[in-house]
Formats: sequence, C-alpha cells, structure tokens
Amino acid sequence: MSELIFPETIPPSAYNARLPLVSLNNRARIRDLRTLATPGFRRTFDLIPTLLHHNHADLPGYSPDPQTPHGLVYYDIWLKRGQLTEKGPWATGRPVERPVVECLVLIGSSGSVGQTSRSDLDYWVCYDPARLNGLSLDLFRAKLAAISHWAMTENQTEANFYPMDLAVLAEGRLNSLSEERDGEVAPMLLIEELYRTILYVAGRFPLWLVFPTDGTAAEYLAAASELAPLSWTESPPFYVDFGFPVKPQPQEYLASAMWLTCKSEADPFKGLFKIMPILEAVETEFASPLLCDEVKAKIFASNPLEENDEIWPVDPYIVTVDRVVDYVSRRLSPKELDLVEEAAALKILGLASGGGLAVEQGLAEPKRRVLEKWLKAWDWPPAKLKRLEDYDNWPARDKNAQAQELIKLLFRCYMIIANNLMTHFPGQVDAQNEVLAPMAARMLGRFGGAEVTVERLPSHILREKLTDQFLLRREGDVWSLYERPEGSGGAAPGEGNLLYRTLRAAKAAAWLVSNQLYNPKFPVAVAESDRELVTPALLTAYLNKLVELFPPIKFHALNPQTIWLAQAQGPVLLTFNFEEPTEGRIIRSLDVIYRTGWGETRHQHKDVGDLTIEADKLFLLSQLLHESCGVASSEPLVFLAEAQPLMVRVFSNLMGAINTRFRASAPQGQVKSLIDL
Repeated sequence: MSELIFPETIPPSAYNARLPLVSLNNRARIRDLRTLATPGFRRTFDLIPTLLHHNHADLPGYSPDPQTPHGLVYYDIWLKRGQLTEKGPWATGRPVERPVVECLVLIGSSGSVGQTSRSDLDYWVCYDPARLNGLSLDLFRAKLAAISHWAMTENQTEANFYPMDLAVLAEGRLNSLSEERDGEVAPMLLIEELYRTILYVAGRFPLWLVFPTDGTAAEYLAAASELAPLSWTESPPFYVDFGFPVKPQPQEYLASAMWLTCKSEADPFKGLFKIMPILEAVETEFASPLLCDEVKAKIFASNPLEENDEIWPVDPYIVTVDRVVDYVSRRLSPKELDLVEEAAALKILGLASGGGLAVEQGLAEPKRRVLEKWLKAWDWPPAKLKRLEDYDNWPARDKNAQAQELIKLLFRCYMIIANNLMTHFPGQVDAQNEVLAPMAARMLGRFGGAEVTVERLPSHILREKLTDQFLLRREGDVWSLYERPEGSGGAAPGEGNLLYRTLRAAKAAAWLVSNQLYNPKFPVAVAESDRELVTPALLTAYLNKLVELFPPIKFHALNPQTIWLAQAQGPVLLTFNFEEPTEGRIIRSLDVIYRTGWGETRHQHKDVGDLTIEADKLFLLSQLLHESCGVASSEPLVFLAEAQPLMVRVFSNLMGAINTRFRASAPQGQVKSLIDL
C-alpha cells in the first residue's frame, strides 16, 4: 500500500492523532477494492482523479469549452500517495489555479466484501457553491457525463457522479441525487450511509471520520468552523465538513423504509440489509446506535499490524450484516434468520447481484476470510454452502421462490415499521404526502395481492438472467409459462424452467409484458397441442398490443388526482374468446387488461358461454367493464380487430351497451365521478 502522506500545512489538532489509523483503514479498503475489481473497474477508478483534475483533448471527459471547470484540491498529494508520475501532454500545461472539486469520495459497496463484478462506482463530487454554480455547474455536469460515458463504453464500468453542494451537506440536507428525488425522501439516512460506507479517494479529508465517537453535534460544529471552513482563498483547509449525522425524525424513517421496499425491485438482497437497521431503530424507540458510529468506533478501537501488506480493514458491509443477523436472531423466526444468512452469503459470493467472481475459480481473499468466519458462527453444514455456490444453476422456479420470500420479509418489515410509527407518532408521519404518494402507489401495485393483479417478478436481476424465449402450455386447468433455455432447440423445458402459472392465457401474456420480458424479435411459442386453443398469430398480436398500450411506468409521472383510483386509468384492452373456439360470432368469454391509478396492471375475465341470448351476454360484459373496471364510456376501449375479425360486430355492440349503461346511470344534470361509479 502507498505511504501515509498529508499536506505539510495541516494545522495542529487533537484529531490528527486519529488520522493515521483512519487513513490506514481507508488504504486497506482501497487495496481490497482493487483486488475485487474487474480490469475495467480498476482502470476507471485509477484514472478518475486525473480526468477530474485536467480538461485536455487527449483525456476522456474533455470539453472544448475553455470555461469548463476542473481541478481537484490536493491533486499532487493524491499522486504522491499512489507513488504516481503523470505522463502525458496534460501534465506539462499550466497548473490549475483554483480547483473546483473540494473532495472526492465513494459511497456504497466499493472497497467492501459486498463488491462484485457488477458493482458500480458511486462518486460524491463535493464543491463550493460560491465557486461552482449556474452555467459553470452545467458545464461541469456535462464533463462528468462524458467521463461516465467513457467508463461504460471503454471499460464496461458504471461510474456515477453526484455533484454535492457542501453548503447543503453541512446543513444535513442533500440536493436531489436522481430523478426519483431520493435525496428529498431520506437525507439523514443517506448521509448516515455516506459516513458508514465512505471511501476517501482524494481532495480534502472528511472531518467527521476523525471526530470523537462521543462528540456532540455542537462540538462538531465548533470544530468544523475552525478546521473545515467551506471557503478559502490561499491554502485549502485539509478537512472538509459533510455535516454531522443525526438520527432522523419518524417521518424520515417511514419514508426510507418505503423507499427501500420500492427499490428492492432492483435488488431485494441489498434492500433487506438496509431496511433491517431501520426496523431495529424503530422497535428500540431509536435507542440503537447509528451504524456509521459503530463502524467508526471499531476503526478507532482497532490495532492493525502491517505485515506483508495484510491489514484487514473494518468493513462496513461486515459490520452491517453482523448487526442485522444478531438482531434477526433475537427478534424474528428461525426461518427468517436462515433467509437473511443465505442472502448475506449470496451477496458475498457475488451471485445474488447477477454477477460476481466465479466460485469455481476461487474466492478472492477478502471474501473467503469473512465467509469462513460467518459459516463457523452460523454453524452451517458444508452442503448448504455448496448449494449456494451453485446458485447460477438453480432452476428459475427456485430463484423466484427465494426472491419472493425476501420480498415478503421486506414488506413485513415495512408494515411493522409503518404500524409502529403511525401508532406512536400519529401527528408526525404521513405515508401519502406529495413526495411519498408515488412510492405508496408503487408498493400498492406490487404488494396488493388482489386476485386480478398481474404479478411482478421479485427482482430485476432475475429478469436480466432470463432468455427471450418462452413457451406457453396448457396443463390441466391452468396455463404454464416456461423459459426456453438457449440451445434447447425444440425440446420441451423442464419443471425447473417454470416461471408462472395462471388460469387464463391472456393473463400469462400480460405477465410477460408487465415484467418487460417479451421481446418481439422472439415470438412466444405455444405448445403444439394447444394451438387450437390459442393460435401463435393471436398470441403475438396480443403481446404486441400490450406492449403498445402499457409501456413501463414512471411512477413520479402518475396523476396525483387519480393515483388512488382502482378503476381503469387509460386504455382497456378487450379480447373475446381468447382461448375458446372462435368459429362464428358467438361470444364465449371476455379477457380485459387495464391499469389502476397507482399503476397496477389488472386482468379481469368473464365466461358467458352458458348463456344463449346475446343481449344477456352483452349486459353481463358491460356490467363487468362498468362496475369492476370503472369504464364509464366506450372511449378507452381497445379491441384487437385484425386478429379477431369475426368479433368486430360484438365489440361494436358492447361499446353501445357501455354507452347506454353510462347514460342511464347519470341522470340529467348530475355527473358522477369514477369513485361514485
């Protein structure tokens, strides 16, 4: 590892005594980051400070506008720490007179045993708003975007840059980090995560990292004003102020729990270990210490001995998992404890996130050490670990089942948190305010559990692992949807490739589209024995129409006026006799697909085959559309005319029945809302 090198201008301070210990831990984590990194990840990490410091045509991220801000405070110290020598024409130019990047840190799994081959680099790029604002900030953001593009296209590495206003941070707030406004939802908990997982890269050093564990917010504020002023003119201060992490108010705990439950769509394994500390905090009436304080206390208490570069750092991921496992073992069921331990092991193996280091090639040393420690503490038999190591070969059914259990546990944790907070802080928490309403809607659409709901996959990771080829087959009273593995040819998929079962083929098709699994380039196959029930042409036309009418939802774009309405909002897709005999113009059944105000996709079905009079059939179908789906006129109705030409007259008559029924239900001079209907 590189030497401990600091600016000679550091003012005397009691905090300096802890600086070598904190820096040594940071350096050990950087060593582990490089050990666990792919070549592209490592190359990106190594070059980022240089790309931020310089703006040169020979470097990625170059902007031809001469006003483009650039420069990294203490860049020369960063070079010395790595024992690096700049080579290139950019190194011979005029020095940067006033760097704009005050501090560069990483947040998240980088440099922990949670890092995998699919991990990204999440940088907080900290700046003084007095020197970087308006047009200059826009130019700087464009430079960061160009660097991100280079990292992905050249190094297959996702590098995200979040410009952070130091004045806002010092006040315990965050400027918005994404279009989903996560900085507004739970700023204090995100600042806690920053301090817990922070990996210092370059620039000014975060003051809180060397601040005493028993220090108060007032003492920190005094120290920050002396040692970490925001603005400077001559020599930059060594320390920088990110604010003092404090325990959030009840509303923020609720908001964060809701946010994590929604975000678990991407990775329920990660969400589980983030929501559990919130559950512990709420159930202990906020008496449990912040995880960032626990991590720092362990660093201060450590006594590392550097022997052959083998320093094992205090790893925030290990601290988090150990605390979660201890809490779950005391408060939840043995089955839930087993689920949590399996999730932790899969994350360490790098398999739960859809990538990771190949187990058969041997785990990197940092991962191997902690996994051995955990397996001994958890008293696992060797066969259990061996099964987890084979995770990539698990049947899709088993992966889905495990992820579903994780999702259920996440949602149960959220409900405990929400009920607890609403009971004890009734005037302080609101799950349906303007910021949280879209997330509440998202959760309702995912966890509603209504029989008519078109279910969602428990994880985006599972979706990414699936092929684009599927088989629909009738089995007894249900339709089964299978994944067809690549290279399987015409062979029927086995039971392990079963993805979904439902009573109606139309709902199976809607499930594919709702989960963004259907690819028009690969038609969904229908078992040969079932093609008299559902023709491939009808299924393909139906899938394409679903894609057209029901694109992926942007939850923050939902209409706040209709967000809680269970009736159809937007188009309503109708298909007649989808899996019944289609001879003649006889109505046998109707399948309906629509979305609610909160974005949930629903399927309704009505069988009218036992009736003989068409007028009676139309009445029942119009009743379904009007009362169950909330259809108030024929305007939103869509029919697959090209695929079902014999049903054109039926559709026309049904539209007439809907319009007649709506007029009859709204007397002259009285207008009813969808809620009334």
